[in-house]
Amino acid sequence: MDTSIWLWLVVAAVIFWLVGLYNRLMKLRSRALDVLTGLERQVRSSLMLLETYAQSAQMAALIASNSSQDVAAEWLSVMRAAQLVEAIWYAPRKNSLSQAAQQKRSESLAALQSAWLKWADTPPDLAGAPVPEEMQAEWSAIQTKVKAIQEALNAIVESYNDAIAEYPARWVAGWMGFESSTKI
Repeated sequence: MDTSIWLWLVVAAVIFWLVGLYNRLMKLRSRALDVLTGLERQVRSSLMLLETYAQSAQMAALIASNSSQDVAAEWLSVMRAAQLVEAIWYAPRKNSLSQAAQQKRSESLAALQSAWLKWADTPPDLAGAPVPEEMQAEWSAIQTKVKAIQEALNAIVESYNDAIAEYPARWVAGWMGFESSTKI
């Protein structure tokens, strides 16, 4: 009878540990998804800013100008990068913290930022700088928020990955449907 009690105590301890592990990983995943949602809002703000500028009279005049072909080409690359970001970030997804999804988000965001910088650094022509000052200020404010949220998300993803990799959690995390993620 003594052996039976000890066996049930061990089984109960293992079950409680598994429930605790599951709850911990779900809490970390939920926090990461909440922060990812905030990051998506800021990315959406960036895309809306670009869309607003694309529809403005200033952009139409810039494109119509023959002397600003470099600016127009750079602007088109910004818009292509924005379309890629929108396609990747806002497509329906099953596992939004998967390594493949995070890698695609990271690459598309880097491509958009790179295209923006290349466009913004295009030398001004007679019509002036390609990026209006207020647009540059708004873009900079959004990108500052994006960087801060990225850092927070990366910290949470690191904690999540550490929790999955801990011994003996790594043995059962996969069975529970948890997989490691990648920083953005």
